[in-house]
Amino acid sequence: MHSQEPLFPASSIDRQFAHEIVRRLVDRGYVAYYAGGCVRDALLGLTPKDFDVATNATPDQVREIFGPEHTRAVGEAFGVVLIHGRIAKKRCQVEVATFRTDGSYSDGRRPDWVEYATAEEDAQRRDFTINGLFYDPIGQTVIDFVGGQEDLRRRILRAIGDPYARISEDKLRMLRAIRFASRYGFELEAATRQSIQESSQGIELVSSERIGMELEKILAHPSRHWAWSELDACGLLKHIAAELLPASDRELFGALPKEPLELPVVLASLRHPWGAQGICESDLHLIDHLAWRSGLETIQHRWKLPKLTIEAACIVVEASSVIAMAHELAWSQVQPKLLRGWIAESLLVAQLLCELRHWSSEGLDRCKERLSRPDQEWNPDPWVDGGDLIQAGLKPGPAFGKLLSQARSMQLDGQLTSRQSAIDWLLAEVGRMAKGQ
Repeated sequence: MHSQEPLFPASSIDRQFAHEIVRRLVDRGYVAYYAGGCVRDALLGLTPKDFDVATNATPDQVREIFGPEHTRAVGEAFGVVLIHGRIAKKRCQVEVATFRTDGSYSDGRRPDWVEYATAEEDAQRRDFTINGLFYDPIGQTVIDFVGGQEDLRRRILRAIGDPYARISEDKLRMLRAIRFASRYGFELEAATRQSIQESSQGIELVSSERIGMELEKILAHPSRHWAWSELDACGLLKHIAAELLPASDRELFGALPKEPLELPVVLASLRHPWGAQGICESDLHLIDHLAWRSGLETIQHRWKLPKLTIEAACIVVEASSVIAMAHELAWSQVQPKLLRGWIAESLLVAQLLCELRHWSSEGLDRCKERLSRPDQEWNPDPWVDGGDLIQAGLKPGPAFGKLLSQARSMQLDGQLTSRQSAIDWLLAEVGRMAKGQ
């Protein structure tokens, strides 16, 4: 145990709500602490995202204290109750869990049974020492049964107790270890790292959804490149993303800025046909453009990602490729790719490609200049539509789409300069079609 100045000096609404829950439990004679991530983050000088409370009160006792209208059992088998309420008109909620020990993990995810226990026993069943800390907000004391404070000071990610046992209980902890280490800039403790390497194949037993959720958190974070290298070094990557090996070849991915990015952008960098090591401009025509799309679809299926995520990644790949080469293309070939959204992200990827490959930035600059204009200039309303075709004497059919597309391209490329010039061209084309020319 370690006493100190208040660990949570800022009185946020969420903190007030959690403090009130602890106070009421303590007033009724129970032990209650903040637990886990909020304590870890506060000790690291970070703002906790949420507060969890651990107590020796049973779920029934918790519900009796706070009332059924303010409580909901969200993990009754594991002693977890959600308490909800309002402070200053803001809706708040905190999970309250009863101290427990876990039984065997036959499914490698959840304990087959639990028993209520002491705070120390509860700490011992958690995953990593930095997540096994408690804080008493009444006595303003950190309660540390697992050496978590020392590991925080030394910036080490260590499993609690036997690392092989912790991994066998829930194999997703292998990914979580790398996510926590990368997010906080910690080193994987040697025994913990070795247990991950020797247990890596077990990740295949974890559901695709859980793996996908964990990888999304890893890839969205600025530390993604270090984490990806560690996933490879620990032998996990070949079991969860074999199509993205070798990891060292992902040059575009490694060039991403160290800032939070949305998952489609990161996936686009991992599967971009021009983003692998050794690609040069003369090789571009040799690239199988169906392969990268198939690779993204494989990732979607493997990680059970939303279809929209992969569609967005495809947009970024296609748009960035066109932007990088825009100085060699007609505007009618570039502009449609920008209408699908993700423009800022596509510009970023195109810029990274130009820098990596030492390509001219002329195409990128051209797109930026066009996009800086009012929307009506780079994406003007079409001058002709289906009604104009009918009025010109053309019956609806396959020729409709072809003529409209051609007219649109000519408008964007400046070959048609006004609606009247577009109508004149259209009449001439319909006339030629009527004569069978």
